[in-house]
Amino acid sequence: MLTEENPFAPCHLERITFRFPSGVDWETLLDRMAAQQWCASIVGGNGSGKTTLLDQIVPHIEARGFQPAIFRLATESSMRDKDRLADKLRDVRAPGFIILDGAEQLSTRQWLPVRAAASQAAGFLVSVHRTSRLPVVLELETSPKLLDALVESLTGGKLPEGEGEVIFHRHRGNLRDCLRELHDRWCG
Repeated sequence: MLTEENPFAPCHLERITFRFPSGVDWETLLDRMAAQQWCASIVGGNGSGKTTLLDQIVPHIEARGFQPAIFRLATESSMRDKDRLADKLRDVRAPGFIILDGAEQLSTRQWLPVRAAASQAAGFLVSVHRTSRLPVVLELETSPKLLDALVESLTGGKLPEGEGEVIFHRHRGNLRDCLRELHDRWCG
C-alpha cells in the first residue's frame, strides 16, 4: 500500500482543521490573546491538538499585522538547544510574534531568560501541558467523540460502535497516538 493511500498518513493528518471547543473560534481566541496583551498560553495534554492549533493560528496572527516565528521544543530537545533558545528569541522584535510549542520542556532556569528575551516581540504564545507561567487563553481536552469525528473526516466512514472509545482509553486520550494506531492498523 502506498503511504498516501492510508487516510491516517501524515500527509492527510496535516490537512485536519483544528476543532475548537464549543463556543470558541479563531476570533474568540484572538480576542482572548489581545486581552492578555498578546502574551498567553494554550494548555492541553499530549496529543490534544496544541501543535495543530499553533500551526493553524499563523495566518490569523499575520492578519493582525504580526510576523509569527515558530519555535519547537520536544522531550528529545537537547539541553544545549534549550539553553540557546533565549539567544534565538532575542532576534525576534516587534512586529515579530513568538510562538513556542513545548514550553513545558524548559526548566525555570531556562524559562526566565526565554521570557525576558520574548519581551521584545509583539506577542508571545506558548503551548504547555498544564497551567503554569502565562495566562491561559484556551484549555484543550480530547474525547472519544472528537476521535470519532476526526476518523470520519479522514475516512468518510465511522469506526465500529465503541471502537473509538476503546482506542481513546488505550492511549489515555492522546489523539496523536490513537491516529498512529489507526495508521498501523490500516497498513495491515
